[in-house]
Formats: sequence, structure tokens, C-alpha cells
Amino acid sequence: MINPLFFLTDCYGGRGGIAQYNRNLIRALSLIKKTKKITIFQRKVIYKKEKIPNKVKLIRNINNSKFKFLIILIHYLFFGKKHDAVVCCHIHLLPFAWILSIKNRCPLILVIFGEEAWNPTKHKISNYLCKKIKYLISIRHYTAKKFLKWNKLNNLKYFYLPNCVDLLNYKNIVKNKKIISKYKLKNCKIIISCARLDREDKNKGVDEIIEVLDGLSKKIRNIKYIVIGDGNDKKRLELKAKLLDVEHMVIFLGNIEEKKKIEFYKLGNVMAMPGSRKTFDRYPYRFVNLEGLASGMHVLSSNLKYKSDLKDNNIKMFTQVNPNNKKEIIQKLNILLKKKNKISSNLKNFSFNSFRKKVQNFVLKNNLN
Repeated sequence: MINPLFFLTDCYGGRGGIAQYNRNLIRALSLIKKTKKITIFQRKVIYKKEKIPNKVKLIRNINNSKFKFLIILIHYLFFGKKHDAVVCCHIHLLPFAWILSIKNRCPLILVIFGEEAWNPTKHKISNYLCKKIKYLISIRHYTAKKFLKWNKLNNLKYFYLPNCVDLLNYKNIVKNKKIISKYKLKNCKIIISCARLDREDKNKGVDEIIEVLDGLSKKIRNIKYIVIGDGNDKKRLELKAKLLDVEHMVIFLGNIEEKKKIEFYKLGNVMAMPGSRKTFDRYPYRFVNLEGLASGMHVLSSNLKYKSDLKDNNIKMFTQVNPNNKKEIIQKLNILLKKKNKISSNLKNFSFNSFRKKVQNFVLKNNLN
């Protein structure tokens, strides 16, 4: 892919794991010597944009406006530069990606993540155009299996590319004494959760930890629970902590910059995301879990459901729990909070360096360079 074109919802200045994955994918492609320029059509920008690689061109003045997106896309359709691959990072954007792939006579690559690809979408055109893709990239075997089943596709090339974490960002980070003093964290046992706090996305782990803090505090003293992330559900969670009389143990930080987030991670003992919602995606290698491991924390996650996850030897890095069983959550947190922090040797399989090599192999193997 010398001059690939990307269509995506979230990336630079975006929220959540999909935005982070897209940034990693684009960064990995930009590090391939033969790559000249990566052009991006991005739908949303919420936060201040991260540093954009030199080889990346972000189409401007289209974010957060469907009208501007369409107008500039139409202009680009007639006057845009030549591309040798079109990468679509959301099924709903397939019509735009397909048209540009036809114009450029180049392969169409679809990247899928989780629930959005498990069943047919509400958009019949996007569902139909899934049959036009040549390559499929998925962070998870289960997601790919579900997607291929409803599409009945068997003539495309599938590539497994799980999440990653840049281990270099976690090296030589010392404990920040100012943070310890400001938040009174000295001699505390610290549990951390990091997530978008949205009303439509409840019970991903924060509710579950708030509900067990009182019982856990009877077994372990000086517990602090740090919640990183913002959203329209934050006030409800703050009220819940108050009503359960555990607000003195909970610190809601809101959204914080990456460097500061890592400094908090380095103070933590357990990264806990035991989501109990029926539709909660229990993907074990979600970014917060990998980030927790990279910081030396132990990770508490919901019991895995699917064979493709359970067969993976790397899941031994996590401690699984029944998220609907408060006693079990307390029991496992009690054990983990007493253990020393350490970094699993399996984490190297999910380093950015490993991710970059996989992307390079995908490009070389399929003659896309």
C-alpha cells in the first residue's frame, strides 16, 4: 500500500478503543518504507488530535458534518489523487469506500471490531457491499466468524490483527509523588477502571466495582477506586457511589491526557473491567486490559464465553470472574490486591512492535506494496 485511502469514524482526536486501533494501524503502515502517503476521511473529532505521522494526510473541514463530508467526498471522487488500496474501518462507510475503490481500480479492505459486524446492519447497501471486499481484517477470530457467517463469504482473504500496546510508553515511568499527595494515595491499594461513561453503554465494569467496594473494604483497608473517562453517565455513577456510601473511596478523574493516564496506571494494583451487561463485549485484549498489564497491574475481566478466546494461551495473563457474582468479585480482588505487580512475558505478543510486523507481513504477503 504505497498510497492507501482510509475511511473511518474515529481516529485522531477520537474516543475509545476503535480510535486507538485505527491510529496504531495507520502508524504501522506509515512505518513501511514504500508507503508514500496515507489519506484519511475521518467522520468525528472529539478531543485534541494526537501527533499525526508525517506520511499521513487528514482531509480537513469534514469532521462532525455529514454535509461537508459528502461535498468534499464528491469533489475528491473527481479530482482526488490515485490510490492503490481503500481501507474501510466501519461497515456503514462501505458505500463511500467502495465507490473510491471502483474509481481507483484497487482492492477494498474492510476492518471490523466487534458487535457492529456480528449481524447484518440496518443499512442494506452496506450489507450488500460486504460482498465486494477483497480483504478482511479483524481484531478477533470470533468477530470474523460471525461476520463471515451472515455474509456467507468464502472468497476473501482474512487477516487476524489483535490490539496492541506500545510498551515503550510504560518504561522508566516513576511513581508521581504529586499525584500521590494530591489524591491521598499513599499506602493505598488502588483499583482502576478506564472507559467511556455513556448511558447507552452501562455495566462495563464500573457499576460492578462500585457495588463491591463496601464489602471489599472490610477485608482490605485503604482502598481507592480510580475511574478514568467521561460521558453522560458519569453523574449517575457519582450518585451511585454516594448512595452506597463509598464515595470517599472513589475518584472520578474524567478524561485525561495519555501521559497523565500512564502515571496513574503506574500507581495501580488492579485494572478491573468485569462488565455484566448481556451485550458487553468480553474481548480479553481490549486496550485498557493491555495497558493495565503494561503498567504491571493485574487485570480482572469478565469470564470469557467463546471457544476462540478460551483456546488462546495468552488469556492466562488475565483473571476471569463471573461479573454477576459480587462475592466472587470481592474474593478475586482480595487475592489480586495482595499480589505484587509484575509484567507477563506473554505481553510481548501484543506489543506495538509485534503489531507493526504483522501489518508489514499482511502487506508483503498480499503484494500490496
